[in-house]
Amino acid sequence: MKPIMKNVTIDNHNEELVAFAQTIDFTALFDHIKTFTGVNCSFYQPEITTKRGEVYISVMSDDIAAQTGAFASILGNCCLASVGNKVVREKETNEMLYWVIISLRYEHKDGGSNGMTVLHASYRQNGEWTVLDTGAKEVVVV
Repeated sequence: MKPIMKNVTIDNHNEELVAFAQTIDFTALFDHIKTFTGVNCSFYQPEITTKRGEVYISVMSDDIAAQTGAFASILGNCCLASVGNKVVREKETNEMLYWVIISLRYEHKDGGSNGMTVLHASYRQNGEWTVLDTGAKEVVVV
C-alpha cells in the first residue's frame, strides 16, 4: 500500500523528499505490525503531508478495541498509529529515508486517553524496512 498526497505543498527544498515518499510501500511494515502484535486489523491508506517545508507520512489502523481482551469493555477508539514520523535526507550519506514510531493509541470509555510505543521503523531508498519492536534487543529487516 502506497501513500496518498494530502495537504502537500511542494517547493525546491522538499520536492525530492515528496517524490521519495510516494514510492514507499507500507505492505511489509503493516504485515509485520500485525504479526508482532497478534492483532488482525486493516490500515487506512498512509497520507503524505507537508508543514513548513517538512514532509510527513501518517499511518493509522482501524479500531481494534474489540481485540484488547479483558480491556475491551473499558477501551474505545483504540488503534495503531504513527505518533512521530518524518521523511529526511541523512547528512552523512545523502540518502533519503522515512522514520516512524508506531504506538497503540486508545481512549478510556469514562474519559481520557493514552498510548504506548509498539515499535520504531525506518524505510530506506533500497526498499527495506528496518524495525525495532518494543522489548526487542535487535533490529529486524522486513
